[in-house]
Amino acid sequence: MSFEFLKKHFGRFLTLNFTNKFIITYFLSWMGLFGTLTVSKLLKPLFNVETAGKITVVKYEAISSAVSSQMGINYYSIGISYFLSNYLACITIFLAFSILSYLYKKDISKGKSTLNDYFNSILLFYVIVVINPLTGVLGVNIPFSDLLAVIPHGIFEYAGFSLSIVLGIEYTLYKLPISKPFESWDNKKKILFLIKLILVPLLILISGFTETLDWLILNYAKENNLPILETFFNVYYSILKSIIL
Repeated sequence: MSFEFLKKHFGRFLTLNFTNKFIITYFLSWMGLFGTLTVSKLLKPLFNVETAGKITVVKYEAISSAVSSQMGINYYSIGISYFLSNYLACITIFLAFSILSYLYKKDISKGKSTLNDYFNSILLFYVIVVINPLTGVLGVNIPFSDLLAVIPHGIFEYAGFSLSIVLGIEYTLYKLPISKPFESWDNKKKILFLIKLILVPLLILISGFTETLDWLILNYAKENNLPILETFFNVYYSILKSIIL
């Protein structure tokens, strides 16, 4: 797959509406996770791939230590730690895209860069965050049979990540369009953008507490020799049933 091929299809991607951008990014993020996991497992006998994921581990441990020192170690402190760690990643993703327009606007006006350079940078960031190599590497020691525990909280987590990515792209293209002329956002568009931005921490908050529950369910099933899929189904069915009824 050549870089020109990627540029061609990414250019088409940028012309899509917000919903389509989000859906594509959401599924590509899942593909990136499982793709990186698979590659990491294949490379594990040859390289110490776990070392690459230590950045993420250190970040979580620092946050977890700060939270637990105030709340103790319990379900809520673990959930909040997951939330803060993942939300920090979302903020970083959004800002990484958003800042591109400011950097390139100055460089382009001075003749130091071009819109093509700007486009390539957006594409590069997009590929990196969608592939999400650090998260995939972190799961290298998790058996494929245990990856079921990733799916429930991952539904919300990757929705939050995908929103951050697409919102970052939308914002940077609003500040510095690539092909379309500058289009001012009216109050309705600004409010809608803000609502979507607020959805990010809400989704990550749900995923944080769901992730804590997911690992508890997985460990409970393994310690008691219970079928993992059936245990997950029974727990979440009971939760949904209690909420609805």
